[in-house]
Amino acid sequence: MEKTINPCLDPNATLGIDQACLNIINKYKQDLTFYSTFSECRLCHGIPTANLPAENTTSLLISTKYPLHMYYMNNYEWCHTTYTFKEHGRYGWNLSAEEICSNIYLINNPSNAYFPLIAALLLLIISIIVIQIGKVILRAIKHYFRYDGMYLHDDLSVLQESERQIQPAINVTRLSTRVQSVDTFRGIAILLMIFVNNGGGEYVFFNHSAWFGLTVADLVLPWFAWIMGLTIAISKRGEFRHMSSRTKIIMRNFTRTLMLILIGLMINSRKIFTNFHGKSYYLENLRFPGVLQLLAISYFVCTVLETLFMRTPISVGRFSILEDILNNWIQWCIILAIVATHTLITFLLPVPNCPKGYFGPGGYDTFQKYTNCTGGAAGYIDRYVFGKHMYNNTKNLVYGNILQHDPEGIMNTISAIFIVYLGVQAGHILLYYYQCKSKILRWLLWSLVTGIIAGFLCNFSLVDGVIPVSKKMMTLSFVLTTSSFAFLLFAILYYLIDYKQFFTGAPFVYAGTNSIFLYVGHYITMGLFPWSWRENNPTHSVQLIINLWTTVLWTFISYVLYKKEIVITV
Repeated sequence: MEKTINPCLDPNATLGIDQACLNIINKYKQDLTFYSTFSECRLCHGIPTANLPAENTTSLLISTKYPLHMYYMNNYEWCHTTYTFKEHGRYGWNLSAEEICSNIYLINNPSNAYFPLIAALLLLIISIIVIQIGKVILRAIKHYFRYDGMYLHDDLSVLQESERQIQPAINVTRLSTRVQSVDTFRGIAILLMIFVNNGGGEYVFFNHSAWFGLTVADLVLPWFAWIMGLTIAISKRGEFRHMSSRTKIIMRNFTRTLMLILIGLMINSRKIFTNFHGKSYYLENLRFPGVLQLLAISYFVCTVLETLFMRTPISVGRFSILEDILNNWIQWCIILAIVATHTLITFLLPVPNCPKGYFGPGGYDTFQKYTNCTGGAAGYIDRYVFGKHMYNNTKNLVYGNILQHDPEGIMNTISAIFIVYLGVQAGHILLYYYQCKSKILRWLLWSLVTGIIAGFLCNFSLVDGVIPVSKKMMTLSFVLTTSSFAFLLFAILYYLIDYKQFFTGAPFVYAGTNSIFLYVGHYITMGLFPWSWRENNPTHSVQLIINLWTTVLWTFISYVLYKKEIVITV
C-alpha cells in the first residue's frame, strides 16, 4: 500500500482545498495527546487526533471548513481553545509548563479562498451592466435609423413601412401563457441545484450542512418542492377546464408520479454503477429513496387533495380577506393532520436505546451517548423499511461514523408534502386575488408568519430549540424557514417581473421551463466532458470555474430549447 505523505512536512508542498498546517511544539518532558473537534459539533468531546512526542515538533494537516476546538491532555485537559484556521496557512502552537495556554501564531500567510468567488460575482455584475447598456444602445440605433430613413421613402415605401409596423394585438405562443415569475423561481432553484450538486466551488456554504444549520445548498430542494406546489394550483384549474372527470385527472397524475419515480431509480442506478463499476452490485445496493421520488410522492398527495376538494371560489362574506384559506379548509385540515402525525411519530415513537424526539446524527454528537441513534425516529424507520437500499454514506466530516440515514426517506417525504402544500397556498393567492398589491402583501405575510413560527421552534437559532433546523432530517423548523424564504423571493420576483416588468427573468426563466430535463440531464452528464472535467491539483478557483462552466452550459442548452419553444416535461 502506498504510504501517504504529509504535505505539512514539506515547506514547498502544495496544500489541497480547505487545508492548513499546524506545527505543535511540545516542550514538556513527557508525551502529550492532542484532542480536537469541529466547533460545529457543540456537544462533542474532543477526539484524540495525534500523539505529541516529548520535546519535539509535530506537524498536523487540518481542515479549515469549520473552526476547530482543541486542547491537549497532560493528566488533565489543558488549554481549551477554538481557532478559525484559513486555507493554506501554516500555524504554530507552543505547549509548555511555563506557558500552558500560549496563543496560536501564524508562520506562513494563508491564501484568500474567497477571492475567486468575489471575482466571479464582480464579473457577473459587470457582464449584466454591459449587456443592459448594449441593449439600450442597440434600441437607440434601431430607433434612429428607422425614423431618419422615413424622410427618404416615397409614398409606397411609407405604406409598406406602416404595414410592417402593424402587429397582432396579442402574440400567443406556448411560452407566452406561462407565468414568468414562476419559471424564473424554478430556474433559480434548478440552476443553483446544478451548481451545488457539481461541487459549488467546494465552498462550505455551497454544500449541505453537516447536520444542523442552513446553507445555500439546503435551500435548493425545498424551493423546488415549493414552486412545484404553486404550479399544482395553477395546473389543476387548467385541467378542470379540459377534463370533467376527477378520476381521469388523478390517474393522469398517478402516471406522472410513477414516471418520476422510475426516472429517480434510474438516476440512483447510474450512481451505483459509477461507484462500483460492476453489475454484481447493481440491485444489492440500489437506493430506493431519492430527490425525484420525494418530489413525486409529495406531488401526488397534494395534487390528489387539490383534485378531490378544489371547487369554484365562493363568497365568504366579511371573512373575504381569508378567502384563499377558507375555500380550501378541507385540504388544510388534512395537511395539518399529516404534519401533526409526523410530529407525534418523531417525538413518541420508541427507538431502541435512543431517547424520544432525538434529531441528532449520532456518532460524536451529545458526547457519544447516542452513537447508534442517527436520525432518531426517521432514521430508524428508514433503516427498518429500506435496509441497505438507502443512502449509504456513513462518514460525516463533523460527527464521525454514523448509521445510514436517508435525507429523502419516508419521514422526510412527509415533511416535503407540507412544503409542497405551502407552495399550493401561494398558488391559491395568485389565483384568488386580482390586485398585485393584495397578492404580494399576502405572500409577505405568509413569509413573516412561517418565519416567526420557525423561529419559536428553533429558538431563533440554527442548532437549538425544541425542533432545530436540519435539512438532513427535514425538520418542521427547516420546512417553515425555507418556505418563509420562498414566499419572500417569489413576492419579489412577481413584483419585478410580472407587475413592474423591470426584469425579464433571464437567464433563469429559460431553465425554469425545462427544469426536469435539466435535472435529469445534469445527473446523467455529471463528470463527463464537456460538462465537466477533473484537475490533478484542484483549487477553489479551478473548481469554481468548472462548476460555473457546467451551470452556464446547461443554461445555454435551456436557452436554445426556450427559443425553439421546446418544453420537455413528464
